[in-house]
Amino acid sequence: MDEVQPSEACSHFWKTAELVAMTFTSLDTNSLSQCARVNRFISEHALDALYRNDANLWDVLRILAPLRPKRWDNNERLVFTERLRPHSWARFRHYSSRIRSVIGDTTPNALSQESMLDLSTTIPTGETLLPSLSEVYWQNIDDTISPLILFLLHEKVKAMVISVNAENIVSDYFLENMARKAPAIEIFHFWLGGEEPEADQAIAGMIDAVRSLACLRSLDVHPFLATPDLLRELCSKRCLRSFWASDFGAEEMEKDALQVIDVDPAMHPDFPRLCDVAICSTLVMEPSAQKMFHSPSLISLHIQVVATNHISEFIPHISSACTQLRHFSIMLMRPDDSDDPNNIDDEVNLTMTMLNPLLAMKHIEVLVIDIPFPPLINDHELSQFATAFPRLRHFELCPRAQGAPLWKTPTLAALIPFATHCSKLVSIGIFMDASIPPPSLPLDGTMFSSNFKVMHVSHSKITDHCWVVDFLMSILSPHASLNLSRYSSQLRHVGGAKMADIFSAAVWDDGLDEDSLEYRREWENASNMLDSLKWTRDAMSEQRAEIQRLKTELNAFIE
Repeated sequence: MDEVQPSEACSHFWKTAELVAMTFTSLDTNSLSQCARVNRFISEHALDALYRNDANLWDVLRILAPLRPKRWDNNERLVFTERLRPHSWARFRHYSSRIRSVIGDTTPNALSQESMLDLSTTIPTGETLLPSLSEVYWQNIDDTISPLILFLLHEKVKAMVISVNAENIVSDYFLENMARKAPAIEIFHFWLGGEEPEADQAIAGMIDAVRSLACLRSLDVHPFLATPDLLRELCSKRCLRSFWASDFGAEEMEKDALQVIDVDPAMHPDFPRLCDVAICSTLVMEPSAQKMFHSPSLISLHIQVVATNHISEFIPHISSACTQLRHFSIMLMRPDDSDDPNNIDDEVNLTMTMLNPLLAMKHIEVLVIDIPFPPLINDHELSQFATAFPRLRHFELCPRAQGAPLWKTPTLAALIPFATHCSKLVSIGIFMDASIPPPSLPLDGTMFSSNFKVMHVSHSKITDHCWVVDFLMSILSPHASLNLSRYSSQLRHVGGAKMADIFSAAVWDDGLDEDSLEYRREWENASNMLDSLKWTRDAMSEQRAEIQRLKTELNAFIE
């Protein structure tokens, strides 16, 4: 068989469209720009890679004609410096047909009314500005940019992820026209910035828009817009799989978890395919929300608590209605300003009586209870979660709470039942009193499985990190670590912002007393010591394996 020469293989590569396209996806902008000048074949693929995804709209419009800022009445606007002519549109079409998604921000400039008029009146008859556009990502939409955003839309647009400056936009006008021009939208993320608009306008506009979007699969809206009337409109959306109306929600579920859900809408007409929900606690007990919680497909639920008394009200209801949940999380933010009447002003110390209904949710894999106040629960009560949830992968009970331990508080010994019963556990975080010595464990005693990766800690009481590490070495898997946790890794922000930026280290010390600061320093010392003992932990792991091997041989010999 003749060998393929290197030069011949190289030639085959550059003639294979699929290989070239795959390679170009990993190149930077400068490299792609250079490739666009090589020859027609390579240029086409380079231009596709440059413009296909996340194209900046202002850069795209500069292909038509140069743009420069111009000041009107103390406001700067972008204007075309040349008149748009047929040859401008012919050149533009060579690039615009490639674009699948655009991104943009109204600040600091928007397109002037004069240039917007030039754009809309000179475009060739029957053509759209970006004919292949399917996704729009835009921040800070206001009345200066909304005509341009609406001008982009057509029946092929599938996703709108936008934030709106609510101070100076008539929301119902924008929403109604958006739904009319892009009726095939499947993913709609609509967030409000600035002051809240007039309630009737914004809420009515959202309801009308949702009514027109027959293919809607995912809806994220500002909590202000999540009303009982909106839920009633969503109830009949057969394609709807995700509804978020809170600042935070569950991390993205694994694809296999979503693929197994298939409910016949004819058998269950209300929310037949809804599987992911994140809402505020004010909406939970509304009668219009009951059908949502009884969705047969619902496997992920996050509740943002806005009043402490809501917790004891909704937990029994959720436990009985949402029997298929795999992810359940509760989050209550510590108030920044105690003078604000809308902030939470009452502490709540969770008890087992309050949480006991959760034990009925046998499919739970992720349970996050992120409350900033210590729980009133002992080790024995906490062990019920370990025995009730054999599928548990992530468990958090107030790991970021602040304050002194109560008369009933978990200790390090609370970890033992989870190590015994939860073989799939990957992470755990519990507010505890780590100043109470745990029982000593033998070298071949109970320990977490090899799946276990991290234990989340924050401000739990700890007085001697040395013997805490001694205990953790005996129960944690060899490569597990301590994580000083500012936020739950099982949650994400609705707007896509990084959780590490929202809960930054710079503000972590705000409001902490001296005891809490000292506890955190001790946990830092514990984390560093545990990491430094890597070789010792590996040696202990080998000894455990050897002990287990000898036990197995002995049992076989006895039998």
